[in-house]
Amino acid sequence: MSLPSSDNNKHGEPSTTADDKRALRRSLLKLRSEIQPHERMYFDQKIGEQVSTYLESFAFPSLGVYLPIRNEPVLDALYTGLSTKMALSLPITSGKEQPLQFISWTPGDELVIGDYGIAVPKVQKPVPIPVAMLIPCVGFTEKRFRLGYGGGFFDRTLALYPETHKIGVAYSCLAATFNAEEYDIPLDCIITEQGIVL
Repeated sequence: MSLPSSDNNKHGEPSTTADDKRALRRSLLKLRSEIQPHERMYFDQKIGEQVSTYLESFAFPSLGVYLPIRNEPVLDALYTGLSTKMALSLPITSGKEQPLQFISWTPGDELVIGDYGIAVPKVQKPVPIPVAMLIPCVGFTEKRFRLGYGGGFFDRTLALYPETHKIGVAYSCLAATFNAEEYDIPLDCIITEQGIVL
């Protein structure tokens, strides 16, 4: 069920209710958890290859990446290769209603468990917002809008740094239909095992 159209919605579409998004989020997380291990390994390899190919078209000096939780794509081999070409960093949270901050990271750095059960480097060296970010998606639309976990951390961060190049990462089975909210920001692309959504 959707809310009536509002002139305040800059995307010109009706909003999707919070209850609808919670239900969709649960459904997509369940779907992601049911991907078989051999398929997941293949998909992760393909996503890594697609990201690597995409990044060859740019000369990003820095890239924000993520360490996977809740069955997100595992991109360890990609990160190892990228670490020789650009400065990598990981996002950390500083409060519920705050934007993300980023800390320097190199594959092999010692990790500890931080907020929300996410691994973070034991030694934390803050760095500026990276020029580009890999952003995991719970779901995504053909117009490149992202459904996340509902905390709004990436939304707040991207609103402050709109020039950041936003690269979504997801399995192709997570393509979904939902309406963008007023302040949702479309990603520059979404990369799946099947290709790149531009």
